[in-house]
Amino acid sequence: SSSQAAACRQCRQVAAPQSAARGRGKRAMSFDRRRVAARPLLIIGLFAAALQALWHLGSVPGATSVGAAPTTAISGVARREALIVGLGLGAAGAKPGSAQAAAGEKTVVLGGSGFIGRRICERLVKDGAAVTSISRSGGPPAGSGAWAQQVTWVKGDVLSMDLAGPLSGADAVISAIGAIGSTDDERLNGATAEAATSAAAAAGVKRFVLVSATPLVAEAGAGAAFPGYVKGKQRAEAAVAAFPGTTTVLQPTFVFGGEEFSATPPRVAAWYGEKIEGLLGSGLVRPIASVSPAAIKLALLPPNSVEDVAAAAVAGAAGKVSGVLSGHDAIQKAAA
Repeated sequence: SSSQAAACRQCRQVAAPQSAARGRGKRAMSFDRRRVAARPLLIIGLFAAALQALWHLGSVPGATSVGAAPTTAISGVARREALIVGLGLGAAGAKPGSAQAAAGEKTVVLGGSGFIGRRICERLVKDGAAVTSISRSGGPPAGSGAWAQQVTWVKGDVLSMDLAGPLSGADAVISAIGAIGSTDDERLNGATAEAATSAAAAAGVKRFVLVSATPLVAEAGAGAAFPGYVKGKQRAEAAVAAFPGTTTVLQPTFVFGGEEFSATPPRVAAWYGEKIEGLLGSGLVRPIASVSPAAIKLALLPPNSVEDVAAAAVAGAAGKVSGVLSGHDAIQKAAA
C-alpha cells in the first residue's frame, strides 16, 4: 500500500545516514590504528635523524674545540691514515685475558701517526712492546708525550716502500690505515692491506690486526656514495682472512675521542661521545636498534671510544683476542 511504501522510504532515509556514519567511524578507526602503528616508526626516524645531527655538531668548516687543530689540519695525510670506522654487527671473538701486549715483542703499526694509530702506539709503549710506526708523515703526531720518543718512526708509503726491513723480526702488525672520499679509495684501503699482509707473511709475522669498517655502512647505502671505499674495505678484510697467521679484525662503531670535533672524518670529542655512548647503550634504545633497518641502526648503535679501539687492537697484537670483533660490546670486552 501507499502508506507502507512511504514508511519504507522513511526507514531508508533514517538508515542511510546511520550507515554512512558507521562507515565513517570504521574508516576513522582504521586510520587511527594505522596512525598509532606508524607513530613508533616516526619517532625512531626522528630520533635517528637527531642523533645523526648530534654526531656532526661542531663540524662546520673551521669549528674546533679548545686546543684542537683546525679541521683543515687533519684533512691531508692524517685523514688518509686515520681509519674511518662505522658501526658493527656480528659475533665477538674475544678470549679471556688482559689487553696488555707481551713485553719486549716487536709490533709494527701502519698509520701510527693517525687518530687511532697514535693511541695504539702509545698503548703498546706503555705495555713494554718495541714499537715501529710506518706512516706517510713519518714523525710523531703534534703534542705527543714522552712515549713518542720510544717509538721508531718510519716515513713511507706501504704501497711503494720495501717493507722487509721494518717488518723484520716483528711479532705482530697492526694496520690502522684507511681513506674515504679520496679519488682512489679502493686502492688506498684495499691494495694497502693486500701489500701489508703479503709482506707480513713473507717476514714470518705471527699476528695481523686490521682496524676495519663495519659492513653495516654498506648495508645502509654508503656503497652508492663511496663505492671505492666499500670495495676497498672488502678487499682488505679478504686479504687478512688469507693471512697464514692469527688475525683480528676490528669493526667498531663511530669512534670518538680526544678534544676534536671534525667533519672529515666525522668525529666528536671524548666528553660528548661518552654521553652519546651512554644514551645509545641504554636499555631504551638497544631494542629499537635491533629491529631497525640498516640506516637507522647505523645511527642508533652506540659508538666506541678511541681508547677502547686502541686497547682491542693491542689485545689482538698480543694474541689475547682474535677473529672478527664487530660492534661496540665486542670491542669494549676485548679492551677490558
